[in-house]
Amino acid sequence: MACIAVFCGSRDGEREAFGCAARQFAVQAVQRGHRLVYGGGSTGIMGAVADTVLQHQGVITGVIPRFLATRELMHPEVADMRVVPDMHARKELLHRLADAYVVLPGGFGTLEEFFEALTWRQLDIHRKPVGVLNCAGAFAALEQLCDQLLADGFVTESCRRLVCFHTEVPDLLTWLDRTIVTVPAGCDS
Repeated sequence: MACIAVFCGSRDGEREAFGCAARQFAVQAVQRGHRLVYGGGSTGIMGAVADTVLQHQGVITGVIPRFLATRELMHPEVADMRVVPDMHARKELLHRLADAYVVLPGGFGTLEEFFEALTWRQLDIHRKPVGVLNCAGAFAALEQLCDQLLADGFVTESCRRLVCFHTEVPDLLTWLDRTIVTVPAGCDS
């Protein structure tokens, strides 16, 4: 059992497949005994993940900055909700609690969290796996960009392998289960 940090959008996106994949990920992660930690929101892909984990009696921790912790945004049913001073404190706590990172569809904030986790992995600040769910082509351009960075010599082959893209939820979770090598810190740290 591991604690997986989920980076994802506070919006639903334009394709129903995004929410479906997020809910499928949440169900299968809970079935495998994983705990999730996420940005604390009640809307969009974030809300879909949290709602699904709660519906399946899973364990989820929310981490939300004080300025976003309004009644409209903060998920009211997540019992373990950590309200932190700002975005930097949010990311620090997400990183501290996580044993692995999964990126689901989202926007600029999702990408920023992804690139920080990946860069820190490249710099050996942590050894946690970073996986991307490229459902319905949501991150096809991101995967191409990573490949282009390799082709252009800006990242090495070993660095490019630090992020793994999957199109199917079971493949992503199987890869995570094989890849998580640390003793899980757990979401209750």
